[in-house]
Amino acid sequence: MPYILGEDRNQLNLLPNTLEDFIDEDNPVRVIDAYVDSLNLEELGFIVYSGYKAGQKPYRRHDLLKLYIYCYMNKIRSSRMMETEATRNIELMWLMGKIKPDHGTISSFMKINKKAIKQLFKEFTLMLKGFGLINGTIVAIDGTKIKANSAKNKHYNENIIKEKLGYYEAKIEEYINDVLRTTDDESMKQKINDKIGSYQERIKKLNAIKEELKEQGKKQICLTDSDAKSMKNNGKFEVCFNVQAVVDNKNKLIVDFEVVNDVNDQGQLSNMVKKAKEVFEDQKVTALADTGYFNISEIIEVVDEQIEILIKPQKGKQQKVENGFDKLSFKYDQTKDVFICPMGYCLNFKWNGKQNGKEIKRYTCVNYNECGKKDLCTSAKGGRSIIRYKDEEIIDQVTENTIRKDHIYKKRGSIIEHLFGTIKRHFGYTYFLTRGLESVNSEVSLICLAYNFKRLINIIGVKELIRKFRGGIAPFLHASYDILLFLSKIKQKYFHLYKFTINC
Repeated sequence: MPYILGEDRNQLNLLPNTLEDFIDEDNPVRVIDAYVDSLNLEELGFIVYSGYKAGQKPYRRHDLLKLYIYCYMNKIRSSRMMETEATRNIELMWLMGKIKPDHGTISSFMKINKKAIKQLFKEFTLMLKGFGLINGTIVAIDGTKIKANSAKNKHYNENIIKEKLGYYEAKIEEYINDVLRTTDDESMKQKINDKIGSYQERIKKLNAIKEELKEQGKKQICLTDSDAKSMKNNGKFEVCFNVQAVVDNKNKLIVDFEVVNDVNDQGQLSNMVKKAKEVFEDQKVTALADTGYFNISEIIEVVDEQIEILIKPQKGKQQKVENGFDKLSFKYDQTKDVFICPMGYCLNFKWNGKQNGKEIKRYTCVNYNECGKKDLCTSAKGGRSIIRYKDEEIIDQVTENTIRKDHIYKKRGSIIEHLFGTIKRHFGYTYFLTRGLESVNSEVSLICLAYNFKRLINIIGVKELIRKFRGGIAPFLHASYDILLFLSKIKQKYFHLYKFTINC
């Protein structure tokens, strides 16, 4: 025979195969099974059903969680695709005992357990810390934009509304002048009147959206997902969410994340550093961030004895940088409390004030007519002014420290950049399926959990992980929790009996 032939489809086996025969000992699906079985889902906040009430029996929550983790690790997110995989995927048949939940049940599991899924990721991070796989010595912070579940034409801002209103009004004018006044065809007139009515209805809706933006003080709105915003992504503007992450240097594992709808990263440094600090309590943490996070008030808020920030300041306006008159070119003399410009003139203290809730001092130049470089320095009629925050010496120390530890700062890209590349290119998660910040955060919890789970398996190995999950401390803790729960139920029972006796 010139070819390798398979088995006859009608061939009977005297020794039938079992599902166990199809799953190798080193198959990662065994780790998922051992890990989820070691969890007390009720303690984590998952809604668990007893299964003893009247009506259709529920699926075990453990089985549905296994389905989600397996599918997210294998580039599957849609509940309908999960339903299909459960009927044809042998690994899932082994993992879930050949149960076949419908897409409604699968989708509902995620909807009602959003907070629990996020808590599961946090517990997984603490487990990684317990295994010694993350240590917090160096962490990197960065963000990426991922497209929201929203149609592009459902997003509006002032410019879009103005453009559309102009277009519709011009079309109405065109139909009135060029068609209605020149034709005697009644059917044609009716069609044109219908079109004019349609445009007028759209104008009415646009004006309502414009009024809504004005009332709410917003600059943009997305009708499909009100939490999503238009952001610059890959050189063009798209309706997105901003995914922030903290990654540990030791094994490039995700420490924590947050999905926000800020269009840039400038307001997220303190938020993400605090998340890292929650995991690595009483430890000194060095956080690396790119210039997109450079925000004086944010840096001042988080830098302390335990937190070291390495970040490079943003460059000033290109023209001022080229001319040598950006803020970095002005040197602060702490003794005299003045700024010295590149031409050697002083900017003296003028007044105290507040900006973004932080105390500031303003310094103003009085020699702007003498230096001969005013046009290169500033366009202000009263001369160049520079503000300095109350604790801005912290920024000076951070900048000097970053330059001195440039060899550490250069690790930032290799620590965190590949994370987003893996999520978008390898997993293919370039867009969200859910809507709203809470739901999107749940979705990212599963994405990050899948990412960490894959790395964990590669680092430790399947057999060792199964041993840890099945023979480690987790089952003992869950057993203790079950005992406490049992005792509390007994206490409640006897308390009710006591009340009944008293009433009698």
